[in-house]
Amino acid sequence: MKDYTFIRPGIAVTISAVTLAGALVIGLWLIFSLQQAAATVARGATTSETLHRYNAGLEVWREMATGTDPRLQRVEAVAQRDSLGRMLRVQLSELSNSMAEDREKDLVQTVLGGLTSAGTGAGTEARQAMIVLLARQDSAMFQAAQASQQAVLLSAVLLALTIIAAGMLIVPMAWLYVRYKRGATIEVKV
Repeated sequence: MKDYTFIRPGIAVTISAVTLAGALVIGLWLIFSLQQAAATVARGATTSETLHRYNAGLEVWREMATGTDPRLQRVEAVAQRDSLGRMLRVQLSELSNSMAEDREKDLVQTVLGGLTSAGTGAGTEARQAMIVLLARQDSAMFQAAQASQQAVLLSAVLLALTIIAAGMLIVPMAWLYVRYKRGATIEVKV
């Protein structure tokens, strides 16, 4: 080993151990951040889909309630409108109960208020509240996307640390092996 000038094996093993420990910590951090991002995306996608469906139903109900078309005044159209309104009120009440934030619950209550009134003021407030709810869900989705971008960076760091650790272990051992195969005597200093 007299002609081996790269890095001492003891130092290489220490560097490898430190980088592997760092890679382990970053790997665990990566796993937890990806789990959190996946849960946020799943929850946000479900809520966003639900809100879009309710928004479409709300617009149909609003058109049926405020429309001047004589076909909308027929008994079957009124029954359909009332059935749609009841279904939306029940679904929105369930959504409100499932939401964690008070601000979102207030927005859903505003939408529910718009369903009980055919006035234009309540309808406008209900539409605005629905838009704000959808925007809040979009914001949650963007936050999850940012967490995913951070996870990509963490993955790159994890890969770099793993390569450094492997390199620190393999290069000295490969050097010694090549020297041994060429017939050099390997002296170990104690």
